[in-house]
Amino acid sequence: MDTNVLKTFIAVCEYSGFSAAAKELGYTQSTVSSQIKQLEKELDVRLFDRYYHKINLTEKGVLVLQQARNILKAQAKMLDSLNSAESIEGEIRLSMSSSVCSRYFKNDFLRFHHQYPEIKVEITENGTEQMFDKLRKNETDLVFTLDRHIYDSDFIICAEQEEQVHFIAAADNSVTDCSWKLSEISQNEFVLTEQAMSYRKILNETLASQSLEIRPVLEIGNPLQICELVKNSSLLSFLPDFISEKYVKDGQIKRLDVAGCPVTVWTQLLLHKNKWRSPAINVFIEFYKEVMQR
Repeated sequence: MDTNVLKTFIAVCEYSGFSAAAKELGYTQSTVSSQIKQLEKELDVRLFDRYYHKINLTEKGVLVLQQARNILKAQAKMLDSLNSAESIEGEIRLSMSSSVCSRYFKNDFLRFHHQYPEIKVEITENGTEQMFDKLRKNETDLVFTLDRHIYDSDFIICAEQEEQVHFIAAADNSVTDCSWKLSEISQNEFVLTEQAMSYRKILNETLASQSLEIRPVLEIGNPLQICELVKNSSLLSFLPDFISEKYVKDGQIKRLDVAGCPVTVWTQLLLHKNKWRSPAINVFIEFYKEVMQR
C-alpha cells in the first residue's frame, strides 16, 4: 500500500475536503480525487459519503483513518531509526528521461549526496516503455517518468507532479507577438526532442488528429541544448515549462499562445509493488518526495 496515498487520505479528513487537502499538499484536486479512488478500490470500501459539496467519513472510513495514522507513525519510526544510523550505504538504479535528469540531478542531487555520501546512484536514460520493462524485470529499482499520468496496480506511485507543456520561441522572435492556431504555428522551423519522448509523442498525436505534421530541422535529446538553440535563432520548439522556466525568467525565451494544443504531462517516481525497499531506496524516495512538493 502506498503510504503517500494514506497521507492524502488523512489530509482530506483533517482539512475537511479535497480542494483544501490539495492546496495543503501542493497537489491538484484531480490528483487528490484520483488517490482517494485508488485507495477505495484497493480496500474495496467507500471511505466518504458525499452530500452536495460536503463529505463525511463512512463507518469503515473512520476505521481506515485510525489504521492509516498507525501505519504512518510506524513508517516514521522506522525511518527515524534508519536515519539515525551512522551511515546508510547502498546502490540505487534509476531509469528516467534526460528532461527529468536535467531537472532533479543538479543541486538537489548534490544535497542528497552530501546527506548520504555512501549511497551510489546509477542513472540510465530510457523511454517510458523501456523503463517499465526494466522495472518488471528488476533491472532497475525506480523509474522517474515524464509522460501521461500512469497508474498500474503493479506499481507504487511514490511521488508525482503535474507539468504543463508549451511552444517556445526566442523573446525577440516576431511569432511571440500574437496568438496562433496549431495549423499556423506548425509551418515554422522547429528543433524538437526525439519522437519517442513523451511530450513529443503527444504533440505528434495532436497534430495527426488535425491532419497536420511538424518536420523539425533538428531532433536532439538534450532539452537544455534545445533552449540554447531557440534563444539564439528563429527556431521554435515544444517543451515542458520546467525546462524553459529559467530562460523565460531571464527574458530570453517566451511561451507561445497556441489554440487547440493543451498538453499536460506528469512527472512520477514509481516503484514495483514487489520491490524490497532497502534503506538507501527509502531515504531516496523520502528525499525526492520533498523535492517534488516544493
